[in-house]
Amino acid sequence: MNPTLKKQQQIVEHYLARSRFALSSYSFINIFAWMDFFEFDFQLINDHLCIFAENEVGCFLYLPPLGLNVAADTIDECFQRMTERNKGSGVTRIENVTEDQLALYPPQHYKLYLKSHEYIYRRADLSKFQGRAYKSKRSGYNHFVKHYSFEFQPFQPGMRQECLTLYDEWAQDRRKRGINDIDEAMLEQNRLVHEKVMSAFEELGLIGRVVTVNGTIKGYTFGYALNQDTFCVLFEITDLSVKGLAVYIFRAFCQDPALAAFSWINAMDDFGLENIQQTKRSFRPASLVASYTATCSASGRILGSSAKAVGLHS
Repeated sequence: MNPTLKKQQQIVEHYLARSRFALSSYSFINIFAWMDFFEFDFQLINDHLCIFAENEVGCFLYLPPLGLNVAADTIDECFQRMTERNKGSGVTRIENVTEDQLALYPPQHYKLYLKSHEYIYRRADLSKFQGRAYKSKRSGYNHFVKHYSFEFQPFQPGMRQECLTLYDEWAQDRRKRGINDIDEAMLEQNRLVHEKVMSAFEELGLIGRVVTVNGTIKGYTFGYALNQDTFCVLFEITDLSVKGLAVYIFRAFCQDPALAAFSWINAMDDFGLENIQQTKRSFRPASLVASYTATCSASGRILGSSAKAVGLHS
């Protein structure tokens, strides 16, 4: 990781440490993963860290302003800057607003849209699979353990290409089942994200695991500490023809000694896809954490602010 990225990581993590967040996006790792698709601009406004993301479509705020006691003038300044850069286009918005931040966006000035829900599980539930609710999961897990010769082991840098080959096979299987243009774009983007994250997983502090069957990688998973209590599973890919492997790798990851300090598992959202929603609900989440998008209402207040802004580019 180059010195500029390292400095940005330190600054982001400093501001994130001031509060406890449950959404997966509140991590430098999540920002780093998408740097091939957005140009991120880190700015200090009123001693709040504001992370702007921009591509050919326009500019938006990737996270709400980070810091203690966020005030209305900081949010106003963010919208002022985005409106000027976007020349009034509809992309001006603040993403990943949390439930406890909604009061900062009064309805007379802003519109709030429910973006998604992230799935939060008790790690102990996923580690044990106890009770009738997990009967089918135990069955899938036991089938895999009984019928395959496998190893669950730490990811090593030399495994990257084999994991990416597995991703390509997984993606091709998805295509055979029928996908639209949006899904195709997601498959291509996520392939680049997986490669980027694997290349820098040690520097970023990610934990990666693979499952080999007869010596060949058939599944991999990566995640990171979101906060002191919550571990986020960033992605997981398995060979869909290996029955029970998806259940096995998820449970094995939750049982891993490296995750022993965490009480909760964030498995991120379901991308609005019904099949993923059904799968994630079948693991019995303890809670669903909402994420909102904020835009200005027609009568919104984009005031000329005198807020002090400081660039963080180097």
